[in-house]
Amino acid sequence: MARMSAEKRIELGNSMVERWTAANQESDRSVRFVKDMLVRLGRGKGLTKRQREWYDSAVLAEPPKPQNEELVNQLLADATVPGMEKVSSVLSDFAYKLSRGWGLSEKQTAFMHKLMAQADDIRKNGRWEPSAEEKAAIEIGVAFSRRYSDYYLSGCPGLSKALAECNAWLSGSVSHVDQWSAKKVATLCKGDRKVMADANERWPQGSLVHTKFGEMGLVVETSVDGAGRPCLVMLMDGATKDVPIERIKKERRKRKKKVV
Repeated sequence: MARMSAEKRIELGNSMVERWTAANQESDRSVRFVKDMLVRLGRGKGLTKRQREWYDSAVLAEPPKPQNEELVNQLLADATVPGMEKVSSVLSDFAYKLSRGWGLSEKQTAFMHKLMAQADDIRKNGRWEPSAEEKAAIEIGVAFSRRYSDYYLSGCPGLSKALAECNAWLSGSVSHVDQWSAKKVATLCKGDRKVMADANERWPQGSLVHTKFGEMGLVVETSVDGAGRPCLVMLMDGATKDVPIERIKKERRKRKKKVV
């Protein structure tokens, strides 16, 4: 093979990477090697004799014909379904392995079929959308998250990502929210959610309540304060104030008399 210029090698290398990537073969060893050599060439560095030989051979090769072609094509199609973005790389990886004739473990196979069923469900029924009640639960979960420090969330990557996604969805930055992320946030702080539900029943809007410190005010609503604690929004001295529910004095409830 005639010796090529660096410019020609870069042109052929980029073309090879595009062809193999389009065939879902970007994880192939040859593609990774060509990418590394393209970086070297782009920096003006030369290649050794063996590197040139492998490179010049690799850039002219076509992607291998995939095995399990029907299943591979289905996996690649599922990876592009709106709503499957978070697992698209997983589906593409399964497709790559199967296209090379490699086997999957029992757990991988089960997970693959689960993802394929999820993609099929989206095609038939559309993407999951939270109801008004679920949206309210997500909003409360995001409000509760104010109690968490950045240090704490750094140790909870799943929760951190779910909160970021739900925040983006609530602010309108993204049009959809993943069901897993929504459920993760909507079920945060179950104990405090029960406290809020009890407060709604015990102190409905307009109730006159006393704090444990002798203050008095009218209940406007049940909410979550800036520190992520359940609170009552109260009208006190002509202004509204967030009062943590733990500071509210609980009057003994009257027992209903049994009718004989």
